[in-house]
Amino acid sequence: MTKRESKVRAADQIVRLNPDIFGDVILRASDISLLIDTAGLILEVIYNTENKNLGDIEHWRTRNIRDFITKESGIKLEEILNLSSNASNKVEKDTIQLNHTKNDGTDFPIQYSVHPTGVNNQILLFGRDLTQIAQAQQELMKTQLKFEREYDRYRSFDTKYRVILEQCGSAFIIVDETGKIVDFNKKATTIIERTDLQHITLEELINQRTSTEILNELETLNKNAPSNALKAFLKTSNKEVQLKGTFFRSNEGVHTLIRLNNTASHKAPHAREKLYLSDLYQKTTDAFVFIDEAGKIVDTNDSFLTLSENANVDEVVGKSFSAFLRNTATDLKILTDNSKKLGKIRNYATEFITAFGSKIPVTISSTWVSNEHDDFYGFILRDSSNIEFEKQNDNEQYSWEATTKLVGSAPLKELVAQTGDIAERICLETALNLTSNNKVAAADLLSLSRQSLYVKLRKHNLLDNKD
Repeated sequence: MTKRESKVRAADQIVRLNPDIFGDVILRASDISLLIDTAGLILEVIYNTENKNLGDIEHWRTRNIRDFITKESGIKLEEILNLSSNASNKVEKDTIQLNHTKNDGTDFPIQYSVHPTGVNNQILLFGRDLTQIAQAQQELMKTQLKFEREYDRYRSFDTKYRVILEQCGSAFIIVDETGKIVDFNKKATTIIERTDLQHITLEELINQRTSTEILNELETLNKNAPSNALKAFLKTSNKEVQLKGTFFRSNEGVHTLIRLNNTASHKAPHAREKLYLSDLYQKTTDAFVFIDEAGKIVDTNDSFLTLSENANVDEVVGKSFSAFLRNTATDLKILTDNSKKLGKIRNYATEFITAFGSKIPVTISSTWVSNEHDDFYGFILRDSSNIEFEKQNDNEQYSWEATTKLVGSAPLKELVAQTGDIAERICLETALNLTSNNKVAAADLLSLSRQSLYVKLRKHNLLDNKD
């Protein structure tokens, strides 16, 4: 039996199948099947009703297929229909992908296999739903675009990080929890005198200490004495350096940012000068306090401990300086921002909160110090409650009580003159209080000209600085 005879025999057997069975075979072989003529008219439609992507397409029957495809798909369809309408042409394209439109404006892709039926001007299309593949492609595209955005953001962050690390003014290395260096800046290579520090461990750099010992000592200092540094000697040059560690956690585990200072570059002051400065710092009645860039206290003098009502320096070191200020973070931000911007500020007035909750009016002078070894803020606090007390004492000499105490110690004429001044001062103060310090209204209230009011206010020292 020839190949052609085999095909004819198989086709003859299929034709003898029950029409319902034949339709079921087509349905199982495809998600959607269309019988159309060369004009595009849909003669029959068979589809899987359980496929929610297709929806209800029964109304396609007897309608033109062009009504249910996108404009781009129409061009591909016309090519098939034009070839099929001419019996002498052989349709070479056996597949075609059409995007069908729904009533809600969405579309779904179907890949059809094109089959001539042997009947003039009729074509059978077996379709496979590509919606899930199209959705997977869209998700893949979204993921790719998201990945590219994240990568651009990472590159931008990495560039900023590199600039900050190089321009921060200090030598830094970053090590992982095993003590292996994972990053560094150029200043660190200058101090250590090695061009490449990547993947070198701390014990390869430091004499007579393992990486674990170094990290443990840095952690202990960080908790108990943040202002102190770990002193060590480099293996390559036996040069003494100071190490300060800051610990942080990332997705890759615990890391340590270590600041290196070359102790040889520190210029030691003259012995007498150092003694004078030390005595001034410890014995002055003004409170001195030093904080780091995070706002935490690193050192104070005894006057600050007296002001804050703390027994020893360990009770305040490591605490945020803002906790001692009336407006907490607001006061600290004003002091630090202006100190860094202007270099120093003076006589900033606020209230100081002691360890037991007492409020003391203070004036604060601050400065910002930045050098290759360290960056910090220095504050000098002065208790201004004595100034307020002196002002109150000054006012008491004009009170009635103070005048009555003078009876017997001065002639009546002088006492009467002073009493007149006291009455005048009290009237002026009352008028200013009633008018909320409005000079024009106070002058009207006292039946004085504005010029006369200012003369009397100046006489009794009641003009504020703004006037």
